[in-house]
Amino acid sequence: MRILISLIFAAILVGCATSSSSSKLNAVQLGMSKTEVIAVMGDPASVSAKGETVYLNYALSETGDDAFLGITTPYYVRLVNGKVDSYGRTGDFDSTQPDTVKIITDENVKVDEEADLYTELHKLKQLHDEGILSDSEYEALKQKAIREN
Repeated sequence: MRILISLIFAAILVGCATSSSSSKLNAVQLGMSKTEVIAVMGDPASVSAKGETVYLNYALSETGDDAFLGITTPYYVRLVNGKVDSYGRTGDFDSTQPDTVKIITDENVKVDEEADLYTELHKLKQLHDEGILSDSEYEALKQKAIREN
């Protein structure tokens, strides 16, 4: 029994003392080159590319430099025009799709006829603060709401 407890304790100590290979990702910074990333992270498990976008794909252990029982997590580093543009766990962002921007014009914003002016202005302010409405769109819609109420 003492041997089992000693082994468990030793495993915990080794696990705590070993820096996880996924923590290497913390040294990656936006703007780094592919060579700099590989110097920090090591060789990727695979590389994929389309146009000016290159993905360095890694399978990293969460618990240590060697994968415990083959358990790894997929990570990626995306380079655009040779510089790191984004990085993280696969799925943190939709790393396989181009960035998209949602654009809402005043025709898309539905005004609730029964809402009071405060609620209407609050909704518009949220859209503005989230960057969905530009300053000019926000001001125009705010003035429209004030006139209609």
